[in-house]
Amino acid sequence: MDDVSAMAGVAAKALAVAGVFALLALTGCEPSPAVDSGDAALDPVGNPCPRGPGRVFEKGIVEDVTNDPPCRLVFRPTGVRLTALGDGSRPDPGRNVVKDSRGRYYSTAASGWGATISVWSEDGTYVSSFGSRGEGPGEFAGDYLSLLVDSGDSLQVRDLANWSLFSPDHEYVRRAPSRMMGGGDRQTTVLYYDGRILSSDGSGAASEAYFTMANRDGSLDEVFGTAEEGSGAGGQYGHERAIAYRAGYGSFWAAPSQRGSTEYALEEWYPVGDEGLPEEDRVPVIVRTLHRHQPWFTWTGNRYTSPAVLYIHITEDDLLYVHIWRPSEEYLEAMKPFEDRMTEGRWTMQIQDEVDALMQSLTHMVIEVIDVRSARLLVSETYPTAEVMEGSPLLPHGLFRNEFAGYAYNIGEDGLPYVEIIEGVLVEK
Repeated sequence: MDDVSAMAGVAAKALAVAGVFALLALTGCEPSPAVDSGDAALDPVGNPCPRGPGRVFEKGIVEDVTNDPPCRLVFRPTGVRLTALGDGSRPDPGRNVVKDSRGRYYSTAASGWGATISVWSEDGTYVSSFGSRGEGPGEFAGDYLSLLVDSGDSLQVRDLANWSLFSPDHEYVRRAPSRMMGGGDRQTTVLYYDGRILSSDGSGAASEAYFTMANRDGSLDEVFGTAEEGSGAGGQYGHERAIAYRAGYGSFWAAPSQRGSTEYALEEWYPVGDEGLPEEDRVPVIVRTLHRHQPWFTWTGNRYTSPAVLYIHITEDDLLYVHIWRPSEEYLEAMKPFEDRMTEGRWTMQIQDEVDALMQSLTHMVIEVIDVRSARLLVSETYPTAEVMEGSPLLPHGLFRNEFAGYAYNIGEDGLPYVEIIEGVLVEK
């Protein structure tokens, strides 16, 4: 499968798993309404969430997370906005935003701006833009770009064919074929501490495994984590798992597979393996597993009606943010007439529109925050999907590396797009 087909597969996958949130987060079906980001950004929101002491966990332990959550999660504007200007001198910031350690923001996926990356200062001031569609150095194949920032503040860009590296001063350094490097989406691809690219979307994995680790030159380094039914070898996407990586650490967190998973379990993996063994004998290991026994987390036999962990994120202070799509019993009943049409060649855009409408009205988004230092659940909140699509409550489209801060793409009262930089605050109930 070529990269164009592979990226199309990623888009189809997003619709099949939970199209409503995928469209909200990645393509922004309906932007959120304007949010006042004035002095409210500094207002106190409640007492800080009590976290309790950390614990030492035995390697390989399986821990049940069953406590009642003592806190609630509030996302609030920080006062920083990346804002377009009507005359075009300042671009639409776009729906894909990352942040480096200097506080600078990089954005892309702006309508009408093609393969352009915009740079914004820490206070939201527009700095510059670079990039264009083409085949030369520093140019991009196609308009779909994924952005990642490494530990040295270099910007890495995944397009339809290549993985390009730019210096912290935005100078082109090199590029490599991206076939083995995953799709680049923040849900399934991270930059490991040694510069390798860790992904879980099945790209280029010629074996039945979840995870691939690719080298900077585009070559496949290792494949690990056996899947129940394979990872979709040869580019057949479908067994991807949302992953989260805390920059500088040796381990990463993985959510359940988005196909076939029958339990809500979060795994911490250590790709290097047991350091007490000779290097040739080391294999990646699961350090520990956190189980959330929820009766509604059940595989129904197809992806349109099964719950899925869409996105996870780990902060510098060990807060694991989990975003889940949860179908209701009413939704499952309403989907029964579509079951015989969920086969290749029988699915149409009209059916997709009908299913999307059912998703918006009869499904939910569940947000949970787990303190992985103590294996305690701090937050568990449920939002109707329609409410999320309408922009209330304010939820991020993505979080920045290691932080509990992120962004939401909006349209102002003047009709111009902007990105709101928001922060998450845990407060006592």
